[in-house]
Amino acid sequence: MPLRLSRMARDGAFAPGEKSAVRWFAGQPYWWDSHYVQAVDEIVDFLEGDGLSLDGRRVLDLGCGDGILTTGLAARTPALSVVGLDLHPVDTAFLAAIAAEHGVSLDQSRPTFGVSQLSGLGLPDSSVDIVITWSVFEHVSNVPELLGEIRRVLVPDGLVFIQIWPLFHSEHGSHLWPWFEQPYPHLRLGEHELKAELRDRTGDAELTEAMFDLYSSCNQVTLDELGSALVAGGFYISKVQTDSSAVHVPPELQSMPLSLLTTAGVKLTAVNLKS
Repeated sequence: MPLRLSRMARDGAFAPGEKSAVRWFAGQPYWWDSHYVQAVDEIVDFLEGDGLSLDGRRVLDLGCGDGILTTGLAARTPALSVVGLDLHPVDTAFLAAIAAEHGVSLDQSRPTFGVSQLSGLGLPDSSVDIVITWSVFEHVSNVPELLGEIRRVLVPDGLVFIQIWPLFHSEHGSHLWPWFEQPYPHLRLGEHELKAELRDRTGDAELTEAMFDLYSSCNQVTLDELGSALVAGGFYISKVQTDSSAVHVPPELQSMPLSLLTTAGVKLTAVNLKS
């Protein structure tokens, strides 16, 4: 079963490197706190709202990217173990350096990182209690296949937490928001025009390619499609919280469904019904 997290992962924009999308975002001033602190807090609060906890749980951070969220989960929760898994090795030297800048030691925070296989996650059956995915499922080439692999490694009644921001059809769904002030550039512009404007705004051809790969990796999955895939894949959707805010709808998008344009993101939990 081919496990294709994204075209970007295959083409190298997820791979370590100064001009990769992962490295660029990880180097932004707000990125550490938004993942090490804010994302961890949001996950913990979302679970605690249903009386759930990471205490004593074996946690998999799937699609861990730069490893910052994995580090936060390991250091700031009572999880028994936290493994970060991605198609490319986490650049632990870069992670350790940026963690040290924020007073965090990887040795003390005890995260573990691994590389998934193209044919699967490379983990034993029923070896994980909770799978966490943060801004991953909008880049997955085959959602049902990945859900099947998640279900395999989860224990019966195990939990998957899925966060997506931004959903493709929302205001910032291009993932190119650092360079476009106007909303919905990916829905208003053709791809060639979008890439040309992106190149003008970044002023860097290599960075433009990495960021355009990030945009191209978006699978355009909708919330309804994700929900249907979860149910069809043997999960029970237990809780959903959507993210939306006031937006200005451009004239050329007047005929698009408002539910797509205004649903910026989602957090949800689903239970593995495997017996």
